[in-house]
Amino acid sequence: MAHRRNDIADRLRQRIVAGLHLGVVAGGQRLPSVRVLASELSADPRVVLAAYRELQAEGLVEVRPRSGIYVAAAAGEKGEALPQLAEWVVDVLVQALGRGVPAIEFPERVRRCLRTVRFRTACIECNRDQITGLCRELRDDYGLDTHGVELQALGGGELPDDVRAADLLVTTPFHAAQVQRVAQALGKPWMAVHLRAGFLREVERFLDQGPVYFVATDPRFAEKLRLIFTPAARAENLRPLIVGRDDLAQVPENAPTYVMSAARPMLQDLPLRARLVPAPRVFSDESARELLSFIVRSNMAAIRDGTAPTPPSAETADEG
Repeated sequence: MAHRRNDIADRLRQRIVAGLHLGVVAGGQRLPSVRVLASELSADPRVVLAAYRELQAEGLVEVRPRSGIYVAAAAGEKGEALPQLAEWVVDVLVQALGRGVPAIEFPERVRRCLRTVRFRTACIECNRDQITGLCRELRDDYGLDTHGVELQALGGGELPDDVRAADLLVTTPFHAAQVQRVAQALGKPWMAVHLRAGFLREVERFLDQGPVYFVATDPRFAEKLRLIFTPAARAENLRPLIVGRDDLAQVPENAPTYVMSAARPMLQDLPLRARLVPAPRVFSDESARELLSFIVRSNMAAIRDGTAPTPPSAETADEG
C-alpha cells in the first residue's frame, strides 16, 4: 500500500508542478476529488487520500474538509520553498558533513561537478516532437547544450556538424543500434534514455478506461506513439492529434490529454490547455542516473586533468 501511495503521490506531484510551470494550474485551484482520481487511476480511494495527505505535508496541496482538495496558495508563488525541500536539503548537507565536506562549500562542489564543462549533446530521433522533448529535458534538468538531429540525417553521406561536434549522442531505445554505430565510428559516448515506468503505467491505465489523447506537431510522432504503446492491452484507444491538421476541439471534456513540448507554445490561446495532464519529465530513474554519472564523472575528470576552462574571474585576476 505504501508503494502504491508513493507512486500516486509522485504522479500527482509531477502533474501539479508541471501545471504551475505551464500556467495551466494556479494556487488555490481545485484539484480532482479523491473519488475521481481513484476511478481514473484504478486505485483504492484511501490510498489516493493518503497520497494527497503526503502532498499536503509537503505544502503542495490543501485538503479542506467537506470542501475538496486545492493547490496550496503558496505553491504558485515564485520563490516559495516547500517544507519537504528544506528537510531534504538538510539531510543532504548532513551527509556531506559526514564525508568531510563543509556545508558552506557543498553548493560550489556540486556546481563544479555539474557545470565545470558544458557538454554539447546531439538529441537524435525520427520526429520533431521527440527531438524537442529530449532537448528540453536534457537542457532544463541536466544543463546540457542540446542540438536536435533528425535520425534520417545519419543515413548516408556526411554526418551533420551537430553530431560530429557533440560530446554525447542521446536517443531512445528504438534507434539505439543505429546511433551506437555512429557513436562508435566517431569514438563518442552515447546513451538511449528510457521512459519512466510510472508514466507508462499511468498511460496504460488510462488506455484501459477509454481514449487517451496526445497533442503533437509531427505526423511521424503519431506512428511512433503506436509503437511505444503497442504492448498495451487497449492501444487502440490512443488518439494522437497534430496541431494544424486535426481539430483539437474533438477532445472530450474529461479525457486524459498529454501535450508534447513542441506543441505547448501553439496552445497558448486554446481552451484545451485547461484539460492537459502535464508531465514535466519522462526519463526513467535509471536513465537519469546514467546521465548524471556521465556528467559528474566527466566534470571531475576535467578538474583532475586540468582541462577545465578557466573561469572569467580567474582570467581577470591573472591579467591584473
